[in-house]
Amino acid sequence: MKKNNDHTAISKWINSIEKGQIRSLSQAITLLESTRVEDQNRARNLLEGALERLNKTGPTPTIRIGISGPPGVGKSSYIESLGMHLLSIGFRVCVLAVDPSSRVSGGSILGDKIRMERLSTQVNAFIRPSPSQQVLGGVTHATQSIMSLCELAGYTVILIETVGIGQSEGAVADMVDCFVLLNQPGSGDELQGIKRGILEFADILLVNKMDGATKYLAQQTLQSLRSTSQLINHSLKNYQVPIIGVSSIEETGISESWQAVAKFLEQATSIGYFEHKRQLQQEQWFKKLSEFYWLQYLHSAKHSTPLKNMLLKEMQSGKISILEAAQKFTRSLLNN
Repeated sequence: MKKNNDHTAISKWINSIEKGQIRSLSQAITLLESTRVEDQNRARNLLEGALERLNKTGPTPTIRIGISGPPGVGKSSYIESLGMHLLSIGFRVCVLAVDPSSRVSGGSILGDKIRMERLSTQVNAFIRPSPSQQVLGGVTHATQSIMSLCELAGYTVILIETVGIGQSEGAVADMVDCFVLLNQPGSGDELQGIKRGILEFADILLVNKMDGATKYLAQQTLQSLRSTSQLINHSLKNYQVPIIGVSSIEETGISESWQAVAKFLEQATSIGYFEHKRQLQQEQWFKKLSEFYWLQYLHSAKHSTPLKNMLLKEMQSGKISILEAAQKFTRSLLNN
């Protein structure tokens, strides 16, 4: 009886998400982000029901965009300006901002809702800061699951803002339709330092802060990037990565950057590259969920705690090496 009641409750929950009720969507995201073992069955049931609903009704046509760049480049300011532009031309906008986590509480600590004051008050916009939970790459196991919930809720553009730069580029590029990299005004070694990520991941390159005291330096950076554009070997055939200067303060280059995204997606769709990327996104989602469920099992199996404690004692006393302890622990679960 309890199982049926929970099934009914989840069905009602999914209905309210589909109707665009923000509170229901937020609560569902919180459940999906939970690392508590007792929440996992309910989270799986909720996600399974939501995916079934999407398959029946057909997902709202969505555009998934990843936005990354070094700390201080102005990602949140750019996203707010882009979001406001998208609202003005009829899109419903969802921002998933992966924040650094507090090592004590595990919660996000930057607070993008505070930084995106204009966007956060708009009816057709939804902003959700999510803790990175110290995950390398700045995206969590739940990010793609959350995107599906947002699609069910009717959001037509999903913007993923990530922590920092480096590993985050590859992790996010694998789960979005278009990856946008923001660059700081800089020159010399600073510019050389970002080339590796640019060459491998970027679909659109932006130079931010084309205003005020940084305008001249930003213009120099823009020229430097354009002079090296021939070195960028994009996986989309005959595609030239656009390099655009933007200013969130002066609202310049914002619509141009969106036009560049739209043009990229149009070209990608015409030759089947878009569909190929969506398939890669499914593979990435499968991989991340599998890894998460495996880690959950690893630490929740009935015999794992006593075995772990025994192996730790043997390791600390010098009876076995750390490699032997780790291998014994993992093999015991595989044979269980």
